[in-house]
Amino acid sequence: MEHKVMASMQEEGKVKVKLGPKSFQSSMDMFNYFYNLLHHWPFNVYLNKYEDLALLELVKKGHTEAEKKISGGIRGFQVGKHPLWKSRCFFLIKQDYSVEDFSFRKCVHRILPLPPHMINPSHKPSHNGASRGGRRGRRPHGRGRR
Repeated sequence: MEHKVMASMQEEGKVKVKLGPKSFQSSMDMFNYFYNLLHHWPFNVYLNKYEDLALLELVKKGHTEAEKKISGGIRGFQVGKHPLWKSRCFFLIKQDYSVEDFSFRKCVHRILPLPPHMINPSHKPSHNGASRGGRRGRRPHGRGRR
């Protein structure tokens, strides 16, 4: 019920979420802002204080383990390449220089629900047993078919 109320308020433009100095009218506004920031900021360079405030509020309000992420204080945020997924990711740099990654998409979704097509699919097989791609069990062809 709460998601329906939020969705209808979003459509009417009444929802306003403030993250640091930034205000957002909808989950898509919020998503687009952080998506563009992630994809246009250079790797391994601290974000400016304005962006730091917005990202810190995003983590505080939207992350399931916000206290754990920000415990011990933070130095700032950077954009980097995730070591496992090999994609761009926001990293929170702690005072002791340890690094924590987080999903801005999940944080946005917890603050204001994203439309269904914007939610990351699970990495589990679908209900009919099909996988999400790949070779679907076919054998490799090596140096050409024989």
